[in-house]
Amino acid sequence: MLQSKFTRIALILLFLTGIGIFADEGMDWIGSFSSGELEMSDETEDQDTVYYLWQLESLKKNIAPRYIRYLDVESYVSSGNLLHRGILFTYNGLRDESVEICGSFNNWECSEMKRNQYGIYYTVIEPNQIKDNYEEDPVYEYKFRVNGLLTYDPENFDKVEDGSGSYYSRFILDSKDTDRQTKTMVLEDSANEERDLRTVKFQIYLPNAEVVRVVGNFNDWNPEHDFLKKDRKGVFTLEKKLLPGEYHYQFIVDGETMLDTYNPTTNIKVDTNESVSSLLVPERNYALERKM
Repeated sequence: MLQSKFTRIALILLFLTGIGIFADEGMDWIGSFSSGELEMSDETEDQDTVYYLWQLESLKKNIAPRYIRYLDVESYVSSGNLLHRGILFTYNGLRDESVEICGSFNNWECSEMKRNQYGIYYTVIEPNQIKDNYEEDPVYEYKFRVNGLLTYDPENFDKVEDGSGSYYSRFILDSKDTDRQTKTMVLEDSANEERDLRTVKFQIYLPNAEVVRVVGNFNDWNPEHDFLKKDRKGVFTLEKKLLPGEYHYQFIVDGETMLDTYNPTTNIKVDTNESVSSLLVPERNYALERKM
């Protein structure tokens, strides 16, 4: 077991070395949270940009909230999740003993924020207010609790009176950066269920794409087998029958290979040293009902 864990770490380090994370230019790589250029920017990050946990730990200035995706090698070893995504909130608390965040996303319960070496408190909140009707952008209302006292976010210009002479801050998760279009999943039921097989629904929101295919160890990584169908909202979908087990896969979007954007579980494909998305298809734990 221990040897397997060390093997996984070695593969990750090899992968990260291959993409230049440890290169001298890593700290100046475009999108680095340690760069002054990004810290001055209030624009929402491109959803295809992936950051690293060390960039959050190297942040020297609090910034306005934004949606990000990042890689966390340490959590991958214990959980199998390498890719994470959510809304980054920060607060400059160099002289403060504790900073928490309280908001509509956690029923206004206050959660602790991590403090980096520069006194910047940060946390990444997973998007959990996605509406199925795709019509409204979810609104995240929040305050910071600093040394026991509530205050609004000084870096966020979007604030609303709270009725008690102060303000709460707001962040609206723009449609282009949300996972409102539902991620790949194992369905509990579908039109044609089979006893030994489970129905997996692959889906991804790519309104500007023309052709999307899925490749994986379930189809020998053959790009000619499984094409997804696009609906009017820009969501590509495909349902497949698969036996229970663990599967690795990628999407091919207009000829370019990419991970499943909103599946946080990833792995390393050993023969090519590529990152791949992972999906566990469990055994069915209930009896099938006979359909009329």
